[in-house]
Formats: sequence, C-alpha cells, structure tokens
Amino acid sequence: MGDDMGFCCLQCIRTQEVGVVEDLGQFKRLVDPGLHCVCWPLVSVVGRLSLRIQQLDVVCETKTKDNVFVQVAVAVQFKVITESAYDAYYRLSDPRGQIQSYVFDVVRSTVPRMELDEAFASKAEIASAV
Repeated sequence: MGDDMGFCCLQCIRTQEVGVVEDLGQFKRLVDPGLHCVCWPLVSVVGRLSLRIQQLDVVCETKTKDNVFVQVAVAVQFKVITESAYDAYYRLSDPRGQIQSYVFDVVRSTVPRMELDEAFASKAEIASAV
C-alpha cells in the first residue's frame, strides 16, 4: 500500500446535465458533460442537475369576484441556467415546491379580482402575472 488516500474514479456526466463536484464536502466546481476523473473518496460528484426544460403542472382552487370557486390549471416550464447551477443546487431546498407556492400566490391574488367570465377571457393576463 502506498500513501495514496483515494482511488481514481471515472464519472460520466450526460449531455444536458451539469455535475456538482465537492472536495471533502466543500464545493469545488461544476463539470460539463463528458468523462471526468475524480480522486474518490476525497473528491466526488455529489449531484447532477438537468439542463433540460422541465414542466410543473399546478392546479389551484380559488374564488372569483362573484363568489364562484374555480380550479385553475397552470403549466410552468422552467430550466436550470448553467451559470446559476450552483444556486440551483445549494440555495434551493425544494425548487418544485417553491415554484408551486409562487404560482399559488399569484393565482390567488389575481383571479379573485375578476368575475368568472372575465377570468376565462383573460388567460393571457393570468399567464403574464405568473
């Protein structure tokens, strides 16, 4: 046995993904798609983030101005920007839950100001508010 503390390990990052590399638990760098050599267990790829466009379907029940309950279905499309991958991995604990909460807040503050017919007619206004 030598003085080596780790083993050379090959990690593959797929196309449309970015890998998060940590060195002894501390963020080291982001790695692009391809084959990468890391010195495991000191250095490891701890996570992968998809750069593809993802969709989150949110259904929100709210009341209109004329006291009619409606269910509003919103499809939110989002993606991780490569330059913001650090923030997406380390600063957001539940991105989908946070997006869903934001959509609920916007829909529940927009639709109650409209009557039922107006809410159906102003799909673009609700979409721009989200």
